[in-house]
Amino acid sequence: MAFALRAATRRLLTPKTQAFARPCLASSTRAFAQPGYKEPDPKSEEPLLDSWVCPEALYEYALSSEDMSADVDEQFVAEFGKRNATWRERVLREDPDLFSECAAGQSPKYLWIGCSDSRVAAENMIDGRPGELFVHRNVANMVVNTDFNLRAVLKYAVNYLQVKHIIVCGHYDCGGVKAAFTNKDHHDPLESWLTNVRDVYRYHQEELEAIINDEERHKRFVELNIIEQCLNLFKSADVQRRRAETGRRPDEFECAYPRIHGMVFEPSDGILRRLPIDFRQYLRRYKRVYQMYDDSDFLSSHDGAE
Repeated sequence: MAFALRAATRRLLTPKTQAFARPCLASSTRAFAQPGYKEPDPKSEEPLLDSWVCPEALYEYALSSEDMSADVDEQFVAEFGKRNATWRERVLREDPDLFSECAAGQSPKYLWIGCSDSRVAAENMIDGRPGELFVHRNVANMVVNTDFNLRAVLKYAVNYLQVKHIIVCGHYDCGGVKAAFTNKDHHDPLESWLTNVRDVYRYHQEELEAIINDEERHKRFVELNIIEQCLNLFKSADVQRRRAETGRRPDEFECAYPRIHGMVFEPSDGILRRLPIDFRQYLRRYKRVYQMYDDSDFLSSHDGAE
C-alpha cells in the first residue's frame, strides 16, 4: 500500500515539487512501517482472478475439519453449518421447489416492521416461507422519519415491491420500551433513539399514568407505541402517494394500498394480537397538517383505510 501511495504521488508531482514532498512521502512510509511489516513486492502478488469462486459451504467446512475442539471460531462455524444443513434438508423435503422459486426473485406482499428482540422473528410468528416477508427491524419497532435505513426499506417496499400490507409488530416485555421508562442515560446512539419512544409516553402521559399496575402500564405503553408508529407510516409521503394512486383505480384495486396493521406479540404464549387503529379519526383531526394530496385524490385512498 505504501509503495502504491508513493508511486501515485510521484506521478502527480513535478521534479521541483518532488523535492519538497520527499519528507512527506517518507513520513507516509513510516506510518506503515510497524514492527514486522514488510512492504509487498508487486511482482510477487498473485494475479487477480477473472471469474467468481463460490465460497465453501459452512456444513462442508464443518465436515472437512477434523478437530475443532480448541478453536472457538471453528466451533461456531461448525454449529451454524450443521443447523443450516438441517434447515435446508427440511425445506427440500417439505417444498422441493422453494429454492428454485427464490432464485427467480422476490415478490412479497407484506412489509414487516418489528423489534430487534431475538424472540420475535417475523417468519417464526406467522410460519412464513422465504420470500413471503420484506422485513425491517430495530429497537422498539420504531418508524422515525430521520431514519434513512427505515425510509429506504419503506420506499423500496412500497414503490418497487408494491407490497399490499405493512405490519408494525411490537411485543410485550420490550427492552426498548422498558429502557425508555427508566430515568437513566443509556448513552448515544441508544439514548437518542429512546427519545423517540419517550415522545410516545409524552403524547399519552395522562392515560398511562392513570394505570396503577406497573406491568399493565408497560403493556399499554407498548401498544400505544405500535399505534403511533402505524400513524407515522400512514402520514409518510411514500405511503400517502401509493394509497392515492391505488385509491383512484378501482378497476385494478379493490381498495387503497398499502394497508397498515398494528399487532402485538406476547412472548409468554406465542399469540399475535390485533390493535385496532381509527385512521379516519386521526385523519379528520390532523388533515390540514399531514395530508399531501387534494381531497379528490386522497378521499378514495382514505376510504380504503382500515
